Amino acid sequence: MIITKKHLPRRTFLRGAGTALALPLLDAMIPALRAERLTAAAPVRRLGFIFYTLGVNEAKWRPTGEGANYQISEALVPLAPHKDKFLIISGLSSDPDRTKAGFHDRALASFMTGVEPTKGKVHVGTSVDQVAAQALGKETQFASLELAAEYNNALGGVSFKTAETPLPFEANPRRVFERLFGEGGKIDPAASAARHAADQSSLDTVTARISALKARLGPSDRRKLDEYLQSIRDIERRIQVALERKPVDLPGVSRPPGIPDSWPEHVKIMFDLQALALQADLTRVWTFMMAREASSMTFPHLGISMGHHEISHHNFEPDKLDALAKINVDQSRLFAYFLNKLEGLKEGNSTLLDHSLIMYGSDLSVPTVHSQHDLPILVAGGASGRIAGGRYIVYPGDTTPLTNLYLTMLDKVGVPTEKLGDSTGKLNRLEV
Repeated sequence: MIITKKHLPRRTFLRGAGTALALPLLDAMIPALRAERLTAAAPVRRLGFIFYTLGVNEAKWRPTGEGANYQISEALVPLAPHKDKFLIISGLSSDPDRTKAGFHDRALASFMTGVEPTKGKVHVGTSVDQVAAQALGKETQFASLELAAEYNNALGGVSFKTAETPLPFEANPRRVFERLFGEGGKIDPAASAARHAADQSSLDTVTARISALKARLGPSDRRKLDEYLQSIRDIERRIQVALERKPVDLPGVSRPPGIPDSWPEHVKIMFDLQALALQADLTRVWTFMMAREASSMTFPHLGISMGHHEISHHNFEPDKLDALAKINVDQSRLFAYFLNKLEGLKEGNSTLLDHSLIMYGSDLSVPTVHSQHDLPILVAGGASGRIAGGRYIVYPGDTTPLTNLYLTMLDKVGVPTEKLGDSTGKLNRLEV
């Protein structure tokens, strides 16, 4: 690194009409002469949770073997290029009261809390993401982000700020974009309308400031800033395409503006927005639901016209199991897209993926019986060198609480926690 006297405050924004553009972590934001030491000793750590609904076709999802020499399964093949950057974990369960029959409401409420829901009112427990947000959120504009690719139904989402406070999930990428890049984290309707009327990008209002800033930066920072700004323009363009597309006339169906007709494209835009938020250090904690609980979404791009919920209640019928396996592969393909994105964002001598810790999993294993046992769980990222990937870890039986994994993840990102829901202690096989 070239040492110069140039230095930018960490929380630098470029402001324009209705726009407050946060910047990515630049070398110029790290005090001269201390840059290398700080980057190595105190990297930013991030914690994410990616949820997919309605479980898996276990025969196609479970790897074979164990440890570092396992064979990746058919459902996880799209993730193979990142094999060294994730762990697959079996044997974890989220079923605080095993005397009760499994169902969607129990699975959803306990998935990130480890607490049995109280019938008749909202009362569960603080979810793991919000435990992290209470600590890590002090350093960022947004303590946490809760995003989705399908608006939740009456069952709600997976995040709870307190035992009585479920958090809403935003599925409209346009609203997410304007929340991230509007003044003060709030949507400015007047400024937004003016930009759209003039067909302007949010970046157009700060062009002069961008040019002035780039003149102060070194080559590496200019390249990093250009990549970041190009990502913003690309997301704006894709959102605009979704806004302008005329929806097919379907009785009883309405499409909120800004949401693409294509579910894979919707998920990709939401993943891109998450990457931008992390790159700009707008948040260090986020939760993304790829679909709502008990979703009836169809998958025309896979040649599947049957609803996801109907498929999940397969009763072990071959055609439904085959459809579920195709959906699982598609989910892995989209998650791999996100990992590619994070791996491509350099941060110091590593990548944004190396400095993150991401749980990817479902609240059901065998959906036809609503099983919350032996869940399909994957943990990606390195937590800044505190997690060793490339392995398949199997905990015997199905009695180890999923919350034990959450305690471990919290510890790895610097938020040590003694108890979460039904946890019984930290896991001891994730370390380097």
